[in-house]
Amino acid sequence: MPQLWKKNKSALPKFLVSIGAGINQIPLIQEAKRLGFRTIGVDQNHTAPGFLSCDIRIIESIENYNEIYVKLKEFALIGDICGILSKSYGSAIKSAAFLADQFNCPLLPFRRVDDFLYKDRMKNIFRKNKIPSPRFFIIPERKKFRFPSTLRFPVVIKPTEGHAKKGVQLVADLKELDTLLATKKNVPLMVEEFIEGDEIIVSGLIHNGKFHLVEITDKAISPPPYFVDIMHISPSQYFSLSKEISAIGQEIATAFEIATSPLIMEIKIHPTKGIFLIEAVPEFGGEFIPEFIVPHRTGYNLIAETIKAITGQEFKIPQPHFGNKSVVVKYITGNSGQLFAFTPITCEEIPGLLFYRIFKDIGSSITPPSTNHDRIGVVIAEGKTTKEAIAACDAAIEKIAIDIR
Repeated sequence: MPQLWKKNKSALPKFLVSIGAGINQIPLIQEAKRLGFRTIGVDQNHTAPGFLSCDIRIIESIENYNEIYVKLKEFALIGDICGILSKSYGSAIKSAAFLADQFNCPLLPFRRVDDFLYKDRMKNIFRKNKIPSPRFFIIPERKKFRFPSTLRFPVVIKPTEGHAKKGVQLVADLKELDTLLATKKNVPLMVEEFIEGDEIIVSGLIHNGKFHLVEITDKAISPPPYFVDIMHISPSQYFSLSKEISAIGQEIATAFEIATSPLIMEIKIHPTKGIFLIEAVPEFGGEFIPEFIVPHRTGYNLIAETIKAITGQEFKIPQPHFGNKSVVVKYITGNSGQLFAFTPITCEEIPGLLFYRIFKDIGSSITPPSTNHDRIGVVIAEGKTTKEAIAACDAAIEKIAIDIR
């Protein structure tokens, strides 16, 4: 019987598993459907919007990978589980990697996931492999420390585990650091050298251990002390560094033993010292880079091509180019108060507007952004130049007329 099952496996329905079925997973689920896969969505929220596009629903927390595995084994008897992906990070990536191991699907090895999730482990691997990255040290929980003489203020403080810029803060001097640590005695923290310069986000695709550059975007952030993403601009002014950046992507693929996976790198460009890798994560990335910036500026469908790559289909290798079009993602932020009103619009009202979304409900509390979750909404626009794309974003924000009281 096992021999017969193997012989007929090619005739079985082909499944793509989405770890998560929230709104951010919808592009992944829809691309899988478009490529002819039946989709299995996993989410603890039985009303998750991505379930509407799924053939099969598994109601389970994305953190419970053992329980998900037990349920997926039942579907493996009636179909071929070809690939497992997520557009989220953290627990979703851990579960995806575990399940990919179990079903022999290429992805990040499960045993290497924590090397990404824990920033101190990640940075130690950077250091071991001579990947240029800011110097750092760890302040253990409930322990005294001595500030290393090799580090100079200002410094960046961040939790050793986390995302969305939560807990990331610029600290100006030792007194300010002591004040901050008095409120965070029970968690280990990373103290990182602050690198002057511009920030960029690098999007790539690793396949069979080889890194392929997809896109580079420039990033604007909120004023100190926080590091909230405010705007992403493509093409990047640092596109000429593609070769050096690709070499770093390849070092990450090798050092972390990645088979096939999307990869996002956060990089700073020092005006005289060059490239510094801040973080790398094996994911598609947020900030609407895979859904809007990459396809609208380059014509490359990163999500679809990643699905093809992990499921053994022939996929198109990205050919990054500077191009003659700009795409800008601009976030809406505000001062303290409550969201009183805003005006819904259509993309047709603003030339170049591709998309907008308001994240907050009417009546929600609004604060100046200290994490990415504090942003009110987003607008995305294209233009022949970056200036034109930004102008379209600004016109849309003005028309939406966010009212905070």
